[in-house]
Amino acid sequence: MFATLLKAVLLLFCFVLVARLFYFSLVIPWLNNNPHTIKDPAKCRLVIAGDGEFIGKRNLLSPLKSRALSNTKIQAAFGIHNAFTSGEPDFVTQFVARAKEYINVTPGAWDANTRALQDAAQVWVEHPNGEIHLASMAQSLTLRFMMLTVFKTKFNAPHTTNSYLAGFARAINQAWMFAKEESGLIRFHHNQLLRDNITAFFPAYDFMQACGNPLNFILPGYETTWRVVLRLFLEIRRARNQDWIDTMVWYAMEPTKINYLDKSRGVSVENLVLEALRLYPPTRRIHRTFHFENEKKNTVDEVSYAADIEACHLSKKIWGRDALDFNPLRWARLTKEQSDAFMPFGSAPFECPAKPVFGPRIIAIVASMMIGEVEERGTWRLVGRDKQSADEYVNGIRLDNDRSAYDDLFLYLNDDSEEEI
Repeated sequence: MFATLLKAVLLLFCFVLVARLFYFSLVIPWLNNNPHTIKDPAKCRLVIAGDGEFIGKRNLLSPLKSRALSNTKIQAAFGIHNAFTSGEPDFVTQFVARAKEYINVTPGAWDANTRALQDAAQVWVEHPNGEIHLASMAQSLTLRFMMLTVFKTKFNAPHTTNSYLAGFARAINQAWMFAKEESGLIRFHHNQLLRDNITAFFPAYDFMQACGNPLNFILPGYETTWRVVLRLFLEIRRARNQDWIDTMVWYAMEPTKINYLDKSRGVSVENLVLEALRLYPPTRRIHRTFHFENEKKNTVDEVSYAADIEACHLSKKIWGRDALDFNPLRWARLTKEQSDAFMPFGSAPFECPAKPVFGPRIIAIVASMMIGEVEERGTWRLVGRDKQSADEYVNGIRLDNDRSAYDDLFLYLNDDSEEEI
């Protein structure tokens, strides 16, 4: 009896083991190798350009139309009409020209905006309970800087506006997450929370005019910044590298081009930002819609492909064994292959105009302000909503790049008797 039972248990164990091996060796690779997800950097650039040559076919759509069709859900969720959602060349040209004007910030305006941002960051760390919700801080500061730069918004004191900006950011993030789900899309005209937040900051906006929607210019900058800012903050914090901290703090005090490039402490702010953009690309996959002629059926097939930017940035074949490590020193010796694989701001003909200066600098500004103000206030411990240690959230090699991965993270100010965790 016992022998029979033992044999049954062993057979069950073997069955489970074989099933797991089958799942991890066959099913998981199949799921991760979607034939419509392109991971080769050269082919990714063709996908982004809407060029069907990556599979030897001719795309019947224009590059602009290929991009616009892939952004219909975002257009519906936010009520926008910008370069990402339009297939009209003249409109797109005018929009891009206007965007370049907005981000061509004068030194005087840049200095004024960074000082205003520093005041807001200081209010965040002066919370009476000594607590900071990290995602809200990163989101609200990013949104504030975008609105200061693009719309020259005149804000009330940070004590009253920080929480409103955090609420605006949450409404944007919620709408974005719903738009990415198959059945969760909330159309803009039904999203009263988002509309109320827009009205609070832009009371003159006419909701019937999509071209005048302030989110046309806010979304591209905000969405490519705040998640990178948060992860750069966490990477520098968990590394406990004083040179990195000092480099960022010094830049926060004097955010000039010289200090951005300064390597006197072994690594520059630029190195830290570029490594954050590599490890945590703001757009993980760039989607395009293609129309290919089907000669057999005498029809046109519509197919969507995605350029997997994250795969290009994390490839060990391209970046080496430490591809999943946060290593800003790699930027001192970048190879051509690595440079070609690095596409955090897309690629031609749709490379973001913020790539050369504004994009990396806004990440540097917001992250350095967060680090500088937190460091000046004292020592902090990282906790979850239950006020228990949350160090396990940031363990491992690479941080989670999912949008909502760190919604539960707080910093709590230590008492003098407590040590930083």
